[in-house]
Amino acid sequence: MAISRLSIIKFLELVLTVACVGLQYHSNTGVLETDFLSIGAFCGFLIVLCGIFAGHVLSTPINRRIEIFFCLVGCALFVAAGALNIQYFDGTRSGERRNYGLAKASLAIIGGAMFLVDSLLTWRGD
Repeated sequence: MAISRLSIIKFLELVLTVACVGLQYHSNTGVLETDFLSIGAFCGFLIVLCGIFAGHVLSTPINRRIEIFFCLVGCALFVAAGALNIQYFDGTRSGERRNYGLAKASLAIIGGAMFLVDSLLTWRGD
């Protein structure tokens, strides 16, 4: 069984999403919109990525158009969640919760960039 580049990217996206979920637990903002978007994006895409990654590992991937759609929506949601968390935690005092929040925001933006790269590679057919 050969593991493709897309399977590795899907696995890295899954790892970043799990890390964001864990950091979300330790760094709630208390702002309804920010927490709602963050929890929705991270937990929702945790479920989606588990299914897509399992499909790639079992050599039964989903349709390319649907996968590109998920990647682009994931990119938008993760970047938006990261930006809102940076906006909130940038103005707070230093401490462990702030560090967790900024780490979560950074990983979310990196995850958004990975979703964008994944959509481009999927579109190219790699």
